[in-house]
Amino acid sequence: ATPDEDVNVALVPLGTPLIAGPGAIVAVMLFMQGADTSGQYLAVAAGVLAVHLMLYLAMRYSTIIARVLGTSGITVLTRISGMLLAAIAVQLIGNAVFGFIADNT
Repeated sequence: ATPDEDVNVALVPLGTPLIAGPGAIVAVMLFMQGADTSGQYLAVAAGVLAVHLMLYLAMRYSTIIARVLGTSGITVLTRISGMLLAAIAVQLIGNAVFGFIADNT
């Protein structure tokens, strides 16, 4: 597309992998696989709907949230999220290493 053309960003699903990534999809699949009763199926469905509602509200009111947090608040939130993601990654790698060692000794 040239800069003069109007491009609808909704046609480019860049946010989709961030919202429903492989981990979230696999988690829902595993919860559905482990569900035995209709109540458990409904609980998983209610959880998915609750997440959708929270995502909608966060996106709908994102300008207000950004205004309330301000630049420094967003920076702090970004850094905390990054540290949390790094901690989860280290935990997953540690679990894999310890599992590998336990299986091969």
